[in-house]
Amino acid sequence: MKAVVPAEFDGKTAGSFLRALGASGTLIKRVKTRPHGLTLTGTDAETRDVTVRDIVRAGDTVFFDDADTFEDENEYVFPADIPLDYIYEDDDVFVVNKPAGMPTHTSHGHYMDTLANALCHEYRVRGVPFVFRAVNRLDADTSGAVLLAKSRISAFRLSKDMASGRIKKVYLSVLDGEIDVPCGEVYNIRSYITRREDTIILRESHPLDEYGGTDAEFAETVYACLRKSDGHSLVAASPVTGRTHQLRVHFSSLGFPIEGDELYGGSRERIGRQALHAFCLGFPLSDTSRLTVTAPVPEDIGRLISCFGISTEEILDFIKGAF
Repeated sequence: MKAVVPAEFDGKTAGSFLRALGASGTLIKRVKTRPHGLTLTGTDAETRDVTVRDIVRAGDTVFFDDADTFEDENEYVFPADIPLDYIYEDDDVFVVNKPAGMPTHTSHGHYMDTLANALCHEYRVRGVPFVFRAVNRLDADTSGAVLLAKSRISAFRLSKDMASGRIKKVYLSVLDGEIDVPCGEVYNIRSYITRREDTIILRESHPLDEYGGTDAEFAETVYACLRKSDGHSLVAASPVTGRTHQLRVHFSSLGFPIEGDELYGGSRERIGRQALHAFCLGFPLSDTSRLTVTAPVPEDIGRLISCFGISTEEILDFIKGAF
């Protein structure tokens, strides 16, 4: 991976910078044995091999060869030739547009039909080792952008970015009912989310001032209604926290479940799965710049959105200004 040295590491060793990025002692030792495993490109554009004891300066670009080996692979993730829509790729990350119906991770009953299986096949075709590192996760029937790290350090960096709120996700959803807020205004839902006592799957929302259980997880969603029409609402929603089923639970708790989400009260009259799509994903790159990508809307949700008379371009313009 490549990383630009920030001002706070000016005059410090390359090793201290690498450890701050998340490199373990074991990984640093491994890289020492690789030809050109650690290089530095200075502000004069000259690139040279360095050791962990060399001094780095603000603005330097450090390259650290933390690529996986075949020994790092999970022997229980098998390749499956499943086509994927690749939205973005660089040396550190992938972003893919996951289709509805595809689980993110392998699990009981899903050994060959997951995003992990599809990416394992892609890596086999490329002839490079594969380790699955999903930074965000989508429910099987939720479509849209999934961010994946290509290395240990990228995963460490992006996990920190996720925890600090620097990774922004905006979903598009169609709700049953015309939600009782004006269109074009941004609102917050704040509550506690807990697992329902009668099931291991379903969650429920509790007002902040009415729940004192120790199992509660604080959850916050920022959302805006884009259009209302004919008994349905088109919303854009950004989960500030990342609780299980958060958007599904929050909108259901308002009395406007996501269309197609039978688990939380949505009707499947017009769509056979929850009308929820991870549309925009913004995240920092290793060079400190920032990138926002969009995942094309699938046909089933696109058909519902078309009923509101709003274009994807108009939705994107609104999201850029509101979120």
